[in-house]
Amino acid sequence: MPSSLDVRVNSSVVGNLSSSDDKFIFTYSDVEADFISLTMPARVEQYLHKRLHPIFEMHLPEGYLLSIIKKHFSKLTKTDDFGLLQIMSSNVNGRISYGEKKVNEKALELQDLLNPSSENLFEELVSRFALRSVLSGVQPKVLATIEDKATLKYDDYIVKSWGEEYPQLALNEYYCMKILDYASIVVPEFYISSDDKLFIMKRFDIVGDKEKLGFEDMCVLQAKQRDDKYEGSYEQVAKTIKTFVSTKHKKSSLQQFFKMVVINNIIQNGDGHLKNYGLLYRDIADIKLSPAYDVVSTTYYINNDIPALHLLGSKKWWKKKYLLRFGVESCDLGVTEASALYKECVVAAKRVAQEIESRVESEKEGEKTKLLKHLLELISTLEI
Repeated sequence: MPSSLDVRVNSSVVGNLSSSDDKFIFTYSDVEADFISLTMPARVEQYLHKRLHPIFEMHLPEGYLLSIIKKHFSKLTKTDDFGLLQIMSSNVNGRISYGEKKVNEKALELQDLLNPSSENLFEELVSRFALRSVLSGVQPKVLATIEDKATLKYDDYIVKSWGEEYPQLALNEYYCMKILDYASIVVPEFYISSDDKLFIMKRFDIVGDKEKLGFEDMCVLQAKQRDDKYEGSYEQVAKTIKTFVSTKHKKSSLQQFFKMVVINNIIQNGDGHLKNYGLLYRDIADIKLSPAYDVVSTTYYINNDIPALHLLGSKKWWKKKYLLRFGVESCDLGVTEASALYKECVVAAKRVAQEIESRVESEKEGEKTKLLKHLLELISTLEI
């Protein structure tokens, strides 16, 4: 493979990424070129980095997908970070891309995922889509292209499964995401399959047929590598929001982030790390917090799990008083405003709890019942 890649923004080449002598070099083709990252404006000087620049590292697979891809390619080519990016480059299809997108020859319909006709559907999806699923995170997942038969449009959906280590993870995420939705937090379109084996979420950085929005996670925005995703604090995330988000979106983004932190504490999500928060933008004047994603109760699997990032100087599950303090001190909220937003989260959780209680009454599968009761127990202790 060549030792460099052309980098495109909205299909136009804006620069070149190369690897040489244990360093990575990105060079803009023109100082007037469109920026590749909010942290890397166009300039004459090259961007040198000892590791792959965070904006490019964001496009690398992790965990389950990484193991699949390395197994497939390790005998054929290098599978270091730059080698992986080269392998996956033609499948990166967002605001940033590296080449022409490969189109899958046979599309699925959403109903194929919602009502699986095969018990091995996820394995079939992996065989079809793994090598073009540019997704981070350790959970088994693929990026599947789905056709809307009515409009003949194609959309990308992230399809997640789970293994024995994390039983009923799809059901877990589904109900946690419902809490976010009911709390008026922006979330992507999401579903769960009829057999509860798959959690399905629509890709949110592509709007309509053609518009591709910029997305950068907090690792990129804080100039950190993916290995550092558990290093930092929610206060620093709030500061990053205040630094980059457009004035017109700053208030709503901080409100949304505050509610996300509150709900993470309610459901005890120990995986709310830097890569699970990001910013979405059309251009430099239209930047806001991205929709919420990857939210689950991790204490169902790890009894004594703790938050991914520090809050108020510690990694612990905080109660109302301290969360309100965070809202006032870090998210620029008034005391009354923070209290109202907190209440909104509690009301949303109680609403989902009612749905879960109805489900428990009719549920016959033991592991599902255990998970649902775990969520109910967490919500039952809430104070408004």
